[in-house]
Amino acid sequence: MRANSSDGRPGAGGRQIVDLTRPLHTQTPVLQGDPAVSLTRVANHRSHGYQVTQICLGSHSGTHLDAPRHFFPGGAVLGDYPVARLIGEAVVVDVRLEAPSVIGRDFLARKLDQWPVNRGDFILLWTGRQHAGLDLDAARLLVAHGVTLVGTDASGLDDKPYPIHQLLLGADILLAENLCNLHLLGPGRVQCFFLPLAVADADGAPVRAVAWTLQPS
Repeated sequence: MRANSSDGRPGAGGRQIVDLTRPLHTQTPVLQGDPAVSLTRVANHRSHGYQVTQICLGSHSGTHLDAPRHFFPGGAVLGDYPVARLIGEAVVVDVRLEAPSVIGRDFLARKLDQWPVNRGDFILLWTGRQHAGLDLDAARLLVAHGVTLVGTDASGLDDKPYPIHQLLLGADILLAENLCNLHLLGPGRVQCFFLPLAVADADGAPVRAVAWTLQPS
């Protein structure tokens, strides 16, 4: 039997439930120097009577969550956060740009003004691009808003030497990268969870990310 994937269809209570997770496969893009995703069949139905797949991947493969340990030797690992810290309300912010691919503070501020952002909220940046980063002032704006997680459908928020990663992770803001299907939610407030693999001492881990629209008040 094949399980149904979440594709934005209404779920219980009429909510629209959307899977924000990109499937892992051997063609999953990875950063230079990171291990490629490998899926090897080590048992099959014909020879063994059951199927088992060996999965090899890096801690930042596919849709994943970054912990402060990713950049700070004494930083928190994912296991330091209770599950409740990974579930909350988020604001999906439409920051799609024609050019340039770096989101500036003034542009982000105008977008955030369209939706109230509360301390403790998550922010999900709908960039519509594989590569779309933040500049430092835009990242500082998110810190000032008191958000606790920043997600993006891009591959990351910056490039070497990764100043945005260091700023946000240094402020104990978790990062969710390589999300998908934000267009099925559209801009506005949603409920969501980001549940990583329970890997010991994890600087990051692949995550199952799901969001659903809030019930009308």
